[in-house]
Amino acid sequence: MKIKSITTDKKRFLPLLLLADEQESMIDRYLGRGELFVMYDKQETEAIAVAVVTNEGNGIYELKNLAVAPSFQRKGYGRQMVEYLCQYYADICHTLLVGTGESKQTISFYESCGFIYSHILPDFFTCNYDHPIVEDGKVLKDMVYLRKVLIKFHNLSFSERTDDLIHTLVGLWDASVRASHHFLTEEDILRLTPFVGEAIRAITNLIVLYQGKCPVAFMGIEGAKIEMLFVAPSCFGRGLGKLLVCMAVEKFHVIYVDVNEQNPQAEGFYRHLGFRAFERTETDEQGNLFPILRMKLENKN
Repeated sequence: MKIKSITTDKKRFLPLLLLADEQESMIDRYLGRGELFVMYDKQETEAIAVAVVTNEGNGIYELKNLAVAPSFQRKGYGRQMVEYLCQYYADICHTLLVGTGESKQTISFYESCGFIYSHILPDFFTCNYDHPIVEDGKVLKDMVYLRKVLIKFHNLSFSERTDDLIHTLVGLWDASVRASHHFLTEEDILRLTPFVGEAIRAITNLIVLYQGKCPVAFMGIEGAKIEMLFVAPSCFGRGLGKLLVCMAVEKFHVIYVDVNEQNPQAEGFYRHLGFRAFERTETDEQGNLFPILRMKLENKN
């Protein structure tokens, strides 16, 4: 299976495109300005699936058409195409939109690919198509939009940790702790700031999550231990922390993490992911009077 970007003679794939959008004049609205992707079989002789993505501005792209050839349907090719597009556009934009009819099956498919509800465009199908569009026995009326925030992982080498990046990540840390570490005073934060920059620069594995070109979370790993994990407040509740911890466990074989006892939300977060406290200290590593809970992943030696 291979996916290619097609730039010429796009309408030769019209029979496939019409499977997802049955009015040619509607396809003409976006095919010319959109980027067409075609998934081929191993021999590159037969098109398995197609997708068209358009630039809607302000870091938002839209998946306008996704279709799988009938003989290849229900074999996971549609999901593979969506995953490919999410990875491809993570370098380019921060959000991927998709509009679809009110079919529960189609909406469930995109939700399983990580999309969430965005908004509804009322009467889209009744106003834009010259005939009723029927799906799952229902005449479609409104366009349901779903969106997915695109996140790119990067494990940064020491040489990639530029002064500008360190400055950006320290700023992310500052915003994150102010929004979550309410036991820290302004004086505490200012005193800790220089140590944070040094730690980011020196940590063996530094994993940064990007939304478009902007870092939105980072994690530092030393040996089998998560030494730091911070998420931008604007991304709280989106599962980025869980994403990072799962990566730490699966790819870096992490089993340890330290948590401030005065931050019960963080302790609960790690406990929910299978970590349990096995030791308590009265101070942190710098000797500050911030009790630390040392936690270990259960069922790991």
